[in-house]
Amino acid sequence: MSHALTSRHRRIAAAAAVDKAVLYTTISAGMVLARRYLTGRGVDQEFADQYGSPFGRTAAKVYRTEMGTEPRKAWSNVHGKWRRVNGFLPSETAVLDKAFVTYKRTAEYVAPAPVAEPAPAEVYVKATAGYAAQFEGLTGDSLRALENAHGIEVIDDHINPLLDTLYDWKQALDRFEATVTDADEKAVEGLPEDDPRRVAWRAASTGMDAFLKAQAAVHGAYVDWSFDLTGSVEIDWTPPAVPVIPEGCRIPGCDGHWHYDGLCVAQLGELPFDEGSSVPIELTSPEDEPPYIVAYAFDPVAMNMRRQMNTQADAVAFAKALRDAADAVDEAAAHLAPATTGTAVAL
Repeated sequence: MSHALTSRHRRIAAAAAVDKAVLYTTISAGMVLARRYLTGRGVDQEFADQYGSPFGRTAAKVYRTEMGTEPRKAWSNVHGKWRRVNGFLPSETAVLDKAFVTYKRTAEYVAPAPVAEPAPAEVYVKATAGYAAQFEGLTGDSLRALENAHGIEVIDDHINPLLDTLYDWKQALDRFEATVTDADEKAVEGLPEDDPRRVAWRAASTGMDAFLKAQAAVHGAYVDWSFDLTGSVEIDWTPPAVPVIPEGCRIPGCDGHWHYDGLCVAQLGELPFDEGSSVPIELTSPEDEPPYIVAYAFDPVAMNMRRQMNTQADAVAFAKALRDAADAVDEAAAHLAPATTGTAVAL
C-alpha cells in the first residue's frame, strides 16, 4: 500500500509540474471547439471571439437533444485565460452545422466585405505627404538668414533632414514605378478632375518632376550659401614694396658698379655648376638702349655660354626653358642615389 501511494504521489507531482498550456492543449487535442469551428466556416475572428460562447451553448443544447447526453469538455484559451468549454469530435460536426443555422447571430452572419488594396498612386501620395512643402522657400538667402540667426552649425542640422527626405522620396517613387500597371491608369480615366483617385494619380505620375525640383532647390541653395560673394572678406595682406631705384640709376637693384661703362646692372640670380663656376642672370640697362636680361658664363674660354633677351617674349621663353629643365631635373632625381645622412639638400 505504501508503495502504491508513493507511485500515485509521484504521478500527481509529475502532472503538477507539466506546463498548463501543454496539459490543456493535450487534453483538447483532436476536438472541435466553437470558435475554431466558426473561423473554419469563414467567420472573421472578431465575430468568433464575440459570439463563440453563446454559439457553443446552442451547440450543447442541440447535442443534448440529438444524443441524450452532455457533450464532452475541453479547454480553450479565451482572451489569455484557459476556460473549460464544450468540445465535439470531428464525427459530431453535424451538431455544430445545425447549431450554426439555429443560433440567430450565426444564421444571419454576413462576412465583411474584403478591404480593397489601395492603388499604387494612393500609396505613393500617402507616403510622400508633406515632402514638397519642406523645400518651399529654400534659397541661399534663406540659409544665410538662418546662419545669421543661429550660427553656422545650424545649416547642416537644416540640410541633413532634407537629404533624408529626398532619399525616402526616391524610394517611394521607385516603389510606385515597380507596382503601377496600365490597369491603374485606365481605372482613373474618365473620372472627374477633383476625384481623389484622379488627384492621387496626377500627383504620383508627376512625382519625379516634383522630386527633381526639390533636389535642385537643395543643391542650388547650398552652393549659393557656400560660395557667397555678396559680403566682404578681410585678408591680412600687405602689398609688396615699390622697388626703389637708386639715384642716378635706371633699374632697381643696380649697385652702380658698371656705371663707368654706361650700364646699370642688377643680378637676378645664378645657376651653380661644378668647380665653383656659375651662370649669373642679370638685368642690364644700357644708356640710351632698351634693357635686357642676360645669362652668361664667367669662363673666358666658353663665351658661347650666353643668352641675351631683348624682348619680353625672349625672357618668357628663357624662363620657360628654365622651368622645363628644373622639372626634368626633379623627375630625373628619382633615378639618383638617395641623399646620405647629414647631406644638405638646397632648395
